[in-house]
Amino acid sequence: MEPNASEVFEKLKDLYGCSTLKEICETFGKNKAWAGQMIKNNSVPFPQCVQACEDHNVSMDWLLFNKEGQSVDKAELLSLIQEGLYESKDLAILEDLTLEQLKATSALVLKQIENIINLNKGTDVSSKRAV
Repeated sequence: MEPNASEVFEKLKDLYGCSTLKEICETFGKNKAWAGQMIKNNSVPFPQCVQACEDHNVSMDWLLFNKEGQSVDKAELLSLIQEGLYESKDLAILEDLTLEQLKATSALVLKQIENIINLNKGTDVSSKRAV
């Protein structure tokens, strides 16, 4: 699948609050014919796309291919972590932990996952809005 330059420019206009191609050209410091020529040749402005992803915390997949990344509900993730820990207790892997300790452990695991996600936000944007 090849990105469509016209669609990419529409998204760039939306992200930067521009209503015309001339405005998006000014935003990126290009001459007023730049965007029109890029669209005519179906050329995607990759450096400007990278900048837009960084400036607006969106993914390149969304910008170029309209693909949304997966998102996970925090409560659902916590529940899945707890289920895994409870199963470990049932299997006698974590038999010495109380249910309260398992709940606390699941909260700590969730916090570590959130820390990893926050560390990677600037380098690994997997959805339109980083998760």
